Amino acid sequence: MDEYRVSMDVVARQRRAAAARVRLGWWFPVLSAVSWALAVGGEFPAAGYRRLGIPDLPYGQVGGLLFLALIVVFSVRSGTNRWDVSPFAVYPSLRRRFPAFVLACLGSMAVVFGLGWLSDSPSSAAWAAVVVAVAAGGVTAFLLTWMAAGIRGDILTGSQQQ
Repeated sequence: MDEYRVSMDVVARQRRAAAARVRLGWWFPVLSAVSWALAVGGEFPAAGYRRLGIPDLPYGQVGGLLFLALIVVFSVRSGTNRWDVSPFAVYPSLRRRFPAFVLACLGSMAVVFGLGWLSDSPSSAAWAAVVVAVAAGGVTAFLLTWMAAGIRGDILTGSQQQ
């Protein structure tokens, strides 16, 4: 019976070590919020931002590239970058949480895009686009940390499949 307990303690330590690797630093939600806000804000026409005094810079492209780099970091840290098996099959919590992330990303892009092309007042629409982009950045950062927490939970409880 002692061998069994020792083996289970080893497995528990390995799970804690693997789950700790998924933990993202404080910088990750901050950078992901800023990068997604820039990426989404880039969907609004630059002419509307010029009316607010915001200079023409490639905010969307810079934000999008930074966000993609952060997603790569997330996939490596969470272990979802394996090509031989789907991360949705490995982590049950990711299967439940990922759709909310996709809907938030696509929805925020659609709202800002719609504000830019369907608005009669470019100045008020530009302010609304800034507010939506900042809120979308915060929501996206929360959802990424929420998915990471679910993955950590799956690892700690042994819910993930090998």
